[in-house]
Amino acid sequence: MRARPSLSPELIIDAASRLAATAGAEALTVRRLGKELGADPTAVYRHFRDRDEIVLEVADRLIGQIIEELPPGLPWRARLEWLGRRLVRTFVEHPAIAPTVAMRTTRRPGEFRTVEVILGALREAGLSGELAAVQHRVFADTLLSYAGMCGGYAALEESSRRGDESAWTHEYQALPTADFPNIAAIAPHFAAVDDDVVLTGLLTALLDNIERLA
Repeated sequence: MRARPSLSPELIIDAASRLAATAGAEALTVRRLGKELGADPTAVYRHFRDRDEIVLEVADRLIGQIIEELPPGLPWRARLEWLGRRLVRTFVEHPAIAPTVAMRTTRRPGEFRTVEVILGALREAGLSGELAAVQHRVFADTLLSYAGMCGGYAALEESSRRGDESAWTHEYQALPTADFPNIAAIAPHFAAVDDDVVLTGLLTALLDNIERLA
């Protein structure tokens, strides 16, 4: 008889991360984890209280991987811009789990380190106290929301994405000018607005506002 593996929290989260990467947070059931680990599913409960705790661990691992890659020595503005762009890229690379990560507060080391870095950048910019607390939430929640949207979009079928992306050069261009004069005036420029243009505009607005407040 093959011996069952000795489970550890690290092994369980490794397996949970693999499942989440392909099937999303809804795949993180104790039964599926047990099958992935080749172990009795009930053994998982010796290390984690419930399924939600496992979901939060997986989410926090992804957040922690981002902050570990942060280049040292960046000025505050470049630091926050790097975090915003890396967050979006990571969520697009992990579309199955991205929406769950975006909407949860993990209360774990990866999140704590990220909040510490953001607050450090805000204090370096000149914010303190309530302003720093508010702008941390504005920055983090805005970028998490946008990154989660990008991750969710990346998970769509390719045909659905093609249909959405072609709207700017087809349906919007074909609208009657008499009924939609504002759209008709701007429509020729729609196709040039890609995701990077949107992210740049979002980051610029957030960071300019921090400088204004400071």
